[in-house]
Amino acid sequence: MPTVWALSDLHLSTSGAKPMDVFGDHWDAHDRQMAEAWDATVGPDDIVLTPGDFSWAMRGPDAASDFAWLGQRPGHKILVKGNHDYWWPDSKTKLAALLPPNTHALKKNACHIHGIGFFGARGGDFAPLKRYGDKRTPEEIEEWLVREERELALSIAHLDQLDAAAGRPRGLRICLFHYPPIAPGRKSSRFTPTIEAAGATWCIYGHLHGKDLGPAKVEGAFHGVEYRCASCDQVGFAPMKVLDISIV
Repeated sequence: MPTVWALSDLHLSTSGAKPMDVFGDHWDAHDRQMAEAWDATVGPDDIVLTPGDFSWAMRGPDAASDFAWLGQRPGHKILVKGNHDYWWPDSKTKLAALLPPNTHALKKNACHIHGIGFFGARGGDFAPLKRYGDKRTPEEIEEWLVREERELALSIAHLDQLDAAAGRPRGLRICLFHYPPIAPGRKSSRFTPTIEAAGATWCIYGHLHGKDLGPAKVEGAFHGVEYRCASCDQVGFAPMKVLDISIV
């Protein structure tokens, strides 16, 4: 019985250009920590969701060793773009060339594995982060969120097309977001009705780091969708189990 796992915000820099231990001793050799836990946990038919901030690389070629690391890990992998994934190319052809076997990258598209449909988007912050010197205006943030709403809709539409082309009814669906899809302290957002209408039962996100996240870390079941944060330091640098899959 395959299993769906989640491990987000890997922040890989296997070249050593940007070590993560500057953010605390628990990040020391975190790529090795994750590799050991992943290899001991994930089976070849399992699925691992990693929604965003995969690599610190600035260009696709610079991410080659990070993708080699990913290719060595068992299972099917599904990525969405994070705010630090500067390596992510605009061209689908260039993106496909970077990905190791059994790896899918979602941006305005979707995929189907073991009878489960996967869709998603990067998402975005709901307000300026003044503590980080964020100087964006409400108008600029609105433009950003509208774009992400559009990309989410395109991803869902592609999944609908995949189902229709295969002549199968809508089955289990899982949504991937990079940013939290719900604003701090809330139980819904401008994204949640779309996620619900698409038929998702899970929404896995990342982006958040640190020991004291307060209301920013919104988790739980709201309107039939289970929201969980899978940032690697939030789940002990090991894949977090989402659910087991029954394949008929």
